[in-house]
Amino acid sequence: MMTHMSPWLVALVAFTLVFVALGLLAALLFTLRALSVRSQRRAEPAPIDTPDEELTAVLAAAAYAALGAPVRIHRVHVHGEPAGQAWERAGRMDIMVSHRVGHK
Repeated sequence: MMTHMSPWLVALVAFTLVFVALGLLAALLFTLRALSVRSQRRAEPAPIDTPDEELTAVLAAAAYAALGAPVRIHRVHVHGEPAGQAWERAGRMDIMVSHRVGHK
């Protein structure tokens, strides 16, 4: 003879199984992310030499000409990107400059 479970017990068991599965999935994702971050820290490239003073002066002068106010450069980061992306970035910069508040 087969006994029937109450609907409340079926619902409780179903919810318990779902939340246990979600908890295991979350733990797996957090573990994989931690392993990824740890492996990226090991694979970080050596820092690039700092740019010379002449380049820093040229960048400061260009920023002064663009902003119309004195600037202080704290850090210079050189991006190594393919040539095609430079055109995309130039287009985005044109759009951002055209929407600048107080643009002369």
